[in-house]
Amino acid sequence: MKNIVLITGGGKRLGSLIAKELSKESFHIVLHYNKSEKQALETKDEIIKNGGKVDLIRKEITSENDAMDLIGESINFLEDDENQQYTLINNASAFKYDQGHDFTENILDEHIHANFKIPAFLVKGLNKQLNEKFNGNVINMLDAKIFGLNPDHYTYTLSKFALLGLTKVAALSYAPKLRVNGIAPGFTLPNPEHGAKDFKRIQKLNPLLKGPNPSDVINAVKFLIKTLSITGENILIDGGAHLSPQKRDATFL
Repeated sequence: MKNIVLITGGGKRLGSLIAKELSKESFHIVLHYNKSEKQALETKDEIIKNGGKVDLIRKEITSENDAMDLIGESINFLEDDENQQYTLINNASAFKYDQGHDFTENILDEHIHANFKIPAFLVKGLNKQLNEKFNGNVINMLDAKIFGLNPDHYTYTLSKFALLGLTKVAALSYAPKLRVNGIAPGFTLPNPEHGAKDFKRIQKLNPLLKGPNPSDVINAVKFLIKTLSITGENILIDGGAHLSPQKRDATFL
């Protein structure tokens, strides 16, 4: 089966790593980015250097029309071949710190817009524009935090709960044309404020004493792309941290 994979926010961090690994297995990668042009070009160059196939789409997605346009542009890379699958990976997100007693309307709107509303429109657009003869697949990048709660990152957490709801309801609404699943990683890559020592400490705050690495997430992505009988599910990758959640975000422990 030929595979087109659109990764939103795919120019940097985990999105870039997923793109580079999938390209090694003959997936045609379509990288969406907005402000991260330098990182997107570097990702593209590395994929091409390794013999992969990749195209870039730069777009700021502020509306349903923008989402529809992005889907339309990426679908154009499909060939006239019935044995193809189009995968959308909703990877782009907003992540700002707040708490329940001090969150603002602006930050709430920003999180809901990036982490829920635009993914919802992208899935809707894919369902509308994908030809019936092609297989459709959606992978929503969630967060293990919503399965082991603490009060930090209040509106971000709310928005990821909304994305989990979208994963379930969209799987019902768009079947059998689309499959919709999620992946919820724990601490996989260090944030800019984490040093190497601090990141290693955080990754051990779980029953396995070992946090996920990017290859774990990439393997889950491959599984969801290749397993055509799964929909409405979420793969939680956090070393078991959700079984014994901390009272605060691990950064503050």
